[in-house]
Amino acid sequence: MNSSAKIYQDLLVRAVGEASEGVIIADAQQQDIPLIYVNEGFERLTGYTSDEVIGRNYQILFGIDTDQPEIVTIRAAVSRGEGCVVTLRNYHKNGSMFWGELKISALHNAQGTLTHFISILNDKADRGQTEQPTEASIYTDPLIGIGNRRHFDERFANLLHVAQRIHSGISVLMIDLDNFKLFNERYGQAAGDECLRLVGECIAKKFVRTSDCVARYGGEEFAVVSFSSGIEALRLHAQKLCEQVRALNIPHSDSPSGVVTISIGGIHRLPNRDTTEELLLDLANQELLAAKRSGRDRVHLIG
Repeated sequence: MNSSAKIYQDLLVRAVGEASEGVIIADAQQQDIPLIYVNEGFERLTGYTSDEVIGRNYQILFGIDTDQPEIVTIRAAVSRGEGCVVTLRNYHKNGSMFWGELKISALHNAQGTLTHFISILNDKADRGQTEQPTEASIYTDPLIGIGNRRHFDERFANLLHVAQRIHSGISVLMIDLDNFKLFNERYGQAAGDECLRLVGECIAKKFVRTSDCVARYGGEEFAVVSFSSGIEALRLHAQKLCEQVRALNIPHSDSPSGVVTISIGGIHRLPNRDTTEELLLDLANQELLAAKRSGRDRVHLIG
């Protein structure tokens, strides 16, 4: 390489490295298409350092928000060895969401073989380059139409604060579809989505008071926070919910009952000023795990 070409190459590397947009290069010839380069712009936009993402797939930026239709567009384009342009929700390392425009281009060598994908990531919301999403879209799960995890986390914090202030009991339920991975494998993604929608709607109809919050917490898991009068009333309510999901009669050949069922873990507590959302969620998740270990399709609660 002559000195002139070397100067131009160095300038190109510096220009890419200092660009305000995120520049991402992924290896198209490796399984899972890992990232092999990100610039400082990517680090500033996402909060992740280069060392934290190199070798990982870009989906790290999707968090648990993996049901966005734009992700299907990306996967379809990548499987065809093509590029695409989408605007979708991305998540900073600290968990906060930002709307990013992702421009993906496919790179081929002289023999026409696909070798890499190079992507440019822009923070659309911060730059005012696209219409701001509505509040409803930010806080709503697009598949089911109920609250998402962001909505739940914010409402939970508010309801816990109110419960502490007025000395009211508060209940937290974690709800999981039983053997849902097997359901998806047998019946396919579309059937899985419809199953989640039906079960989510059933849960939402069971908790309709203004002091209730129902959300899709991630994947096949739902979360509920509610003011309740006591653990026995909560247990009865949760058991009826299990019955109503069974009554949907969604076929599930890999379930002992032959239909889709749910497991519920939860806690009812009169919170003090030291009670945190993290503590209550952890206790509810422990009870959910106990429900699954003892056979699924049941309720485990502690008071």
